[in-house]
Amino acid sequence: MFQSERFFRETWPTISQALEPEAGARGAVRWIVGVAGLKPGARVLDAPCGFGRHAVALARLGYKVTGVDFNETELGRAREAARAAGVVADFVSADMRDTDFASEFNLAVNLEQSIGYFTDDEDRQLIDRFWRALVPGGAFVLDTRNRDQCVKSLPPEERRQFDDWTLRIENLFDAATSRWRARWFRLASSAPAPREAGELLGETDIRLYSAHELAAMLRPERWSRVDLYGGLDGTPFSLDAPRLVLVARK
Repeated sequence: MFQSERFFRETWPTISQALEPEAGARGAVRWIVGVAGLKPGARVLDAPCGFGRHAVALARLGYKVTGVDFNETELGRAREAARAAGVVADFVSADMRDTDFASEFNLAVNLEQSIGYFTDDEDRQLIDRFWRALVPGGAFVLDTRNRDQCVKSLPPEERRQFDDWTLRIENLFDAATSRWRARWFRLASSAPAPREAGELLGETDIRLYSAHELAAMLRPERWSRVDLYGGLDGTPFSLDAPRLVLVARK
């Protein structure tokens, strides 16, 4: 168990597709393929894969994709999305911390701030698992929220409006522990009153890392090169970039 596990097992599937549109994944995948220099037919690991938006986009390009996730609802959606797209992808039900791939993939991706929910030691071990999963010369792409930008700019509340409802997120960042704690609420109206609290969906707790912390966790002696970006579009990294993207070459 980890602190946010209940949220990602029970709540996340009810909002994930609204928050993460497929169109955004296609652009990110095009950039990832380019920066990784993937050759036709390459093997790709996507963990966690969620409902498969990146995995299916990669499979559309002809890559041999394995997606890993512990949520059966999301995996079912991923399999259905692959069928609807007419592509083949392998979706595995597992906690990504328990995977044991060895020298199987040309590319491994960990996207949408999917690291930091565990202890620091578990996060290091998770990154080691991605390293072991890659063939020599393989690339690892890690995408998460930029801790340094959050220190200065994380708002106390965020709202995302959809057709007939609004998502409200209460944020709290603890600078002493670098942990971002959030409470997620559903508001029935698409134009809620300012003081409306809404229905509590769940809570998350994630450790955010600075660029130098994550680079150190990669164990630099294991990687031939590590590059930093501020987004999955090649945006240069800066302290003000909302995203922190590492591209590491084994």
